[in-house]
Amino acid sequence: MGCTCSRATPTAAEPTPTVSDISQEQRSKIKTPIEFSIQNENEEAQIIAFVNQSLEQDREDEYFVDIIGADPEAYNKAFVEQRQHAIDNQVYRSLIESWHFESLQQLTSAIKTLSKNKPLIDCYWIIFYWIILNIEYDSVSYFSTNRANQCAKNVFLTKKGICDGYVNLYKYLCDHVKLPCKIVRGYSKGYGFDVRVDAPSEIDHVWNAVQINQYWYLIEATWGAGILNDQKVFKRELNSYYFFPRPEQMIYHHLPENDRWQLLRKTVSMKQFLQMPNIHSTYFEFNLELIYPSHQPYVQLLPNKAYALVLVKAPEDVSLIADLKLHDEKVEGGHQIIHDQKRNLHCCFFAPNSVGKYKINIYAKRTIEETDRYSSAITLKLDIEEMPNSVISYPQTWKVFFDLQLKVISPLYVHLIRLEKGQAIAEILIETSDDVELLGRLINDEEDEVEGGYQVYYDAVKRCWVCCFAPNGNGMFKAVIMAKRKSDKGLYNSAVAFSIDAKDIPKPSISYPETWQLFHDLHLKVLSPIGTHIIRLDDGEAFAEIAIQTPDDVELLGKLTNREKGDVRGGHQVYYDRDQHYWQCRFAPNSDGVFKADIMAKRKSSQGLYTSVVAFKIAAKDIPTTPLSYPKTWQLFYDLDLKIIAPINSSTVIWPGHASYAEVQMQTPDNVDLLCKIMFNCVEKENQTLTQFDHEKKQWQLLFAPQETGLHQLSIFARRRVDTTKKFNSVVEFDLNVTNLDNPLTLPFTYGKFAENHCRIYEPLSGILEKSAVVPFKCVIPDAKDVKLQIDSHWIDTEGYRDSIFQTEVRIGSKDVVIYAKYEEGNNYDALIKYSVH
Repeated sequence: MGCTCSRATPTAAEPTPTVSDISQEQRSKIKTPIEFSIQNENEEAQIIAFVNQSLEQDREDEYFVDIIGADPEAYNKAFVEQRQHAIDNQVYRSLIESWHFESLQQLTSAIKTLSKNKPLIDCYWIIFYWIILNIEYDSVSYFSTNRANQCAKNVFLTKKGICDGYVNLYKYLCDHVKLPCKIVRGYSKGYGFDVRVDAPSEIDHVWNAVQINQYWYLIEATWGAGILNDQKVFKRELNSYYFFPRPEQMIYHHLPENDRWQLLRKTVSMKQFLQMPNIHSTYFEFNLELIYPSHQPYVQLLPNKAYALVLVKAPEDVSLIADLKLHDEKVEGGHQIIHDQKRNLHCCFFAPNSVGKYKINIYAKRTIEETDRYSSAITLKLDIEEMPNSVISYPQTWKVFFDLQLKVISPLYVHLIRLEKGQAIAEILIETSDDVELLGRLINDEEDEVEGGYQVYYDAVKRCWVCCFAPNGNGMFKAVIMAKRKSDKGLYNSAVAFSIDAKDIPKPSISYPETWQLFHDLHLKVLSPIGTHIIRLDDGEAFAEIAIQTPDDVELLGKLTNREKGDVRGGHQVYYDRDQHYWQCRFAPNSDGVFKADIMAKRKSSQGLYTSVVAFKIAAKDIPTTPLSYPKTWQLFYDLDLKIIAPINSSTVIWPGHASYAEVQMQTPDNVDLLCKIMFNCVEKENQTLTQFDHEKKQWQLLFAPQETGLHQLSIFARRRVDTTKKFNSVVEFDLNVTNLDNPLTLPFTYGKFAENHCRIYEPLSGILEKSAVVPFKCVIPDAKDVKLQIDSHWIDTEGYRDSIFQTEVRIGSKDVVIYAKYEEGNNYDALIKYSVH
């Protein structure tokens, strides 16, 4: 027979609950006043009073109905368990899924065989499951005027049908295996349903009723088979809720023409049916409770407010989301859900933006489910004939926003921030508890993150978080603010998001370097570059310079990393410029590409490590073939006004081929002394360094004579002569990679007075002399009264000292040779240089 019904299977918004049943009866009657908490404490008491007054009035409404099943024993514990056992039976499923029959006779024969000696519940499930598995909803036929024949035989052959076809086939199979089955005709809130006041003019849907013992139960195979998506295409999806749904739940969306099939203690009229909220199976599956409005399909704006309120109670393991639609289009910023954790109550606010007929949708899912899919639970109507004076909207919020008790200080009651007339930055202020920290993210309309598009920090003066977002062009952007507890080691989670409509953004646009909270806590300030997160080096530029202002008790450190997050050795130089009163931070990429310049800080009094405070991106292009690199320096290097003469612009001292030593040249003020050391494999080496002064060039000559091939560290120390501690401190460090060593050299040992008095050795530079050899000596020893040699513990008087030059030639004995100088009148001589004898 042809289908005369006009109601299709549910739309894609219809839920797909699990197969577990619900034992608790759903009641729409509220017996006690309710309480709830929202973020706006000033409005809370006023709203609660209005809601409770409305609920009290609802109880007196002529259309109010307390829905109770005709006989609670119909769904006793044994029945519920047997139903679930049949649904979960994998043997049934596997066997039915293997069936492939060419005739209804073959199918009925197989059902009879499988159903033999089985409980009636199982028999009904076997038929239900086969139909769900094999019959596709005929959406083409439903939306056409010429519908296909919906008799059982035709539906079986075509494997397609609409509601008439599903129920006809279900009844046919029940009849042929001797199972009681009826067809129930009536009305439903399925596809295309509009909440209305007037009753429909004709029946629009059919379903089945079956009998077990003395009880009748409902079967809805059409809705159990799947859903229609937004493109009106059927999607097969088993929904076992519609296998024996409880009548007190079914009545919310299915009204039989014959009151008998309501299976309720007190029947529901058409008027009451239309006045009941549109509640989906997920609502019952997840044990939700619609508190307000209690039994109506529509909501209204609260008195003198620009928003409506829906209250839904949910178990702890269920989360809700919602949307507000006008003409099937979502209203951006049209809703917000505040979860009152104490009462497991969801306060759902809806704010229309114009006159019109709106649809409110509330969706639910189990929080433990890994899927992000929510299923429709409640659909309500909101009719706006006249807009309030002030229109509001809500930013998008997530559960963590309320769990962590965040509060938007500014902007209030808007989801969209407009930037125009040259405005470059959107500022959002968020209040949090002390144990919460925030992070930001700016996304363009292509879902790409905008680099340097945000700066989020806690302002101790304003006592709130300042969240700044800077679009990099015109268009729509999404400013996402994420949050977590400071003690939480996990990731940040999205908390709240605003839309930004950017017009006439300045060029170049502003961007922010990456900053950490410590940057703001220490009151640091970037002096240059301003308004950018990226520094571009091209046309042969070798380094990027960043100027940072800090308080006096803060010191900085730098690090340069490449795209692979590897440190660039010698890639940074960070020091405090006492003339300019700020920190100079220089970064030198060693090739073309993208680098990260990371600046770290700590208080000088802190014994802890340096911590990242700000980072810039460096885009390097056409870097010089021999890239600039910096030796490691300490602040004292700049405080003492030291200068490196050689090597120039390099962190590495070049090993000069077949030579025996390498050289570093430095200039210092007259009151500064130097000292140097050489390290190999973290061990200091003796007699491999010589610190002396070149009077002709007015600079220090630091010689390093390694004894092994490989990477060495050359350390240079300095002190002021007026320093009473006489302590040398680190000022600069170089690398030296010794590739070959043909003529290893041991340098002479020098005493403190040698460098202090700016002495220099011309020859011999070898610190080991040959026994009985005749050796020439030439040294510069400034300002001495006299110079002597000691050989074999005997003083050798010489007349070779004249005009600061000591020059002589002597035969070497068998013991050390020591050169002494006298600087004051008397008999005291100071040792300057010692040679060993081999």
